[in-house]
Amino acid sequence: MTLENVMKQDDNYTVLKDINLIIKENSQIGIKMTSEESRILIKLMAGKIAPSSGHIKKETNNILTEFTEDGLYETLTVCNYLTIFKKIAGFKTSVEDLIGTFSLSDVWKTKISKLTLDQKRRVSLLRMSLFSPELVLIQSPLSNSSTDGIELYLKAIKHLQENNTAVLFTSHYLEELLLLSSDIYRYNRYSGLEKTDLSDDHNLVPADKADMGMKPSKVYKVSSRSADKTVFFSPDEIDFIESVNSVSTIRIGNEHFPTDLTMNELEEKLTHFGFFRCHRSYLVNLQRVSELVSYSKNSYTLILKGNPNVKLPLSRSRLEEMRTLIEF
Repeated sequence: MTLENVMKQDDNYTVLKDINLIIKENSQIGIKMTSEESRILIKLMAGKIAPSSGHIKKETNNILTEFTEDGLYETLTVCNYLTIFKKIAGFKTSVEDLIGTFSLSDVWKTKISKLTLDQKRRVSLLRMSLFSPELVLIQSPLSNSSTDGIELYLKAIKHLQENNTAVLFTSHYLEELLLLSSDIYRYNRYSGLEKTDLSDDHNLVPADKADMGMKPSKVYKVSSRSADKTVFFSPDEIDFIESVNSVSTIRIGNEHFPTDLTMNELEEKLTHFGFFRCHRSYLVNLQRVSELVSYSKNSYTLILKGNPNVKLPLSRSRLEEMRTLIEF
């Protein structure tokens, strides 16, 4: 499947734009995006809705989808449920030969209503595999999963990969996509779909140290409390942080997340991850900076990649420090 410059509007609001993507046989792709963006993208790729502009070229119509809110027939047992779909799919082999692969042997005669969320997700995955799909589109399959549930789901996904099924996952969490995908993209509503450059840690660690149980020395997330939950952000997700009335706010695209940390505390933690205090009220992720503009002799402004409307001030006293950091 190939997507070329795909754009989609909903109620005169642009949900997706600049989507360029090629999905090949057996590939496992992850896209970091919001739930709304995910819902629209999956419907576009499945042919349930048409793009407002751009092209989607499909070499197969054997495509299945799974949204987070999709349900199963709760009153049926796992056996009865999958037997029904075996007949619909025309699947020739016994389903019981696969229940071990999907770790469902213990609940084969159990009503679906009695299953855990982890088990229901594996039942759904097995149901889709009966149709021998060439492409599966799945929305955030590991959210709220247990540790064991994640391990068993990853094992089940291998079955699809071994049968040359391409799988595309969407999620709001990069960590989830890292477990599921070999190629990861991030959707930015200003600049479209961008491929995330992931380094292979095994290639970076010397062979004689790889087995020494070494642990990462710099693991850090910025937390934000909202109602009854705490949300954690990886430094690379953050565009910049601003301080207004002594309240620090994380900025990711158009979204705002307050944090209890002061700007000084954040600067100390995030400098190691490429953040720079461009102004006393702003801490910017230098990886997101695309332009430095001088509007006058003493006035400098930083423009962020894909977001020209955001203009961060750069103090004259900080200019030379920034020159040294990024060597320009």
